[in-house]
Amino acid sequence: MAQLVSPDDVPPPRKRPRLRVTPYYSPDGIYPRYNPGPDAVRVCNATYVQEYRPSGTVIVPRVSCYWRRG
Repeated sequence: MAQLVSPDDVPPPRKRPRLRVTPYYSPDGIYPRYNPGPDAVRVCNATYVQEYRPSGTVIVPRVSCYWRRG
């Protein structure tokens, strides 16, 4: 049998502390922060790879980039 509870008997919800999250990357989105030089070119290779997950195997894009002298 269900019992009715008066609003005075219910404890107030707990307040969780706020967490401050700082971005891992720099504001302009480039990481790591270093100067590759005035004639540098960013070269990126994009491929698809298989990942094994509990729901099954999926194919996901994978990108790797590096700086090269231009």
